[in-house]
Amino acid sequence: MLPTLFPNGLKKAFTLSYDDGCYDDLKLIELMKTYQVRGTFNVSSGITRAEGTEPTGHWERMTKSERKAYNQDFIEVAVHGETHRDFTKITEPELVYEIMADKAALEKEFGGVTRGAAYPYGSFNDLSVEILKRCGIKYCRTVWSDYSLNMPTDWLRLRPTAHHDDPKLPEIIETFLNEEPKQPRMLYIWGHAPEFKLHGNWEMMEEYLKKLSGLEDVWYATNIEICEYDLAAKALEYSADGKCVYNPTAKTVWLGKFGETVTVAPGETVKL
Repeated sequence: MLPTLFPNGLKKAFTLSYDDGCYDDLKLIELMKTYQVRGTFNVSSGITRAEGTEPTGHWERMTKSERKAYNQDFIEVAVHGETHRDFTKITEPELVYEIMADKAALEKEFGGVTRGAAYPYGSFNDLSVEILKRCGIKYCRTVWSDYSLNMPTDWLRLRPTAHHDDPKLPEIIETFLNEEPKQPRMLYIWGHAPEFKLHGNWEMMEEYLKKLSGLEDVWYATNIEICEYDLAAKALEYSADGKCVYNPTAKTVWLGKFGETVTVAPGETVKL
């Protein structure tokens, strides 16, 4: 088996994940646009601020009309439970409703098929993982920092690299920027946009994005783009002698071979 690469033969990926559908997401979206990075916002569709009102607290949600700002090609909108209930403290029918009602509402609001999620409060158990699978969710992010750049081993128990306020993050970013990896590496930063206002550190996040933007060796992607690419790469089928590879998925996959790249198109069998 040849080592997997990211699209166009890249070995690094960068993504963001921000929760709750808060008013301060609007400022983060503008920063993402300025620095041309991509990411995911996890939205509880059933919790909004009333139209015509001004945000007054630190954790104000968007109005539904303000949520139109998410409708941009560098943003994925993902499930966060319709009313942000703890997935481990409700019954199975209630859990199915929380996920599916949110999924359906987001699909109606933004179009497409919603396939990603983040756990409200970071809480999950085996039942919630199983229900997410049944509901067609491909990944779900926890709040447990991994502190590594390794690719996830379980996308439905996804551990991010670190929260944006984590004191270890600057060192991890430097490692990400300077290393020459032999296998795919992912920098995954998460948080809540109101925390920037609460802690007075919007400038810190802008410095991170400035440092991480415009790099030719980095794939900028949403959570679902990285997840589905990784799942496609893992779905490749090899011949018994390892000299042929078949791609049963709908995504082109890049492989590394002695410093060169091999592409395997959807439905294609390639001799290695």
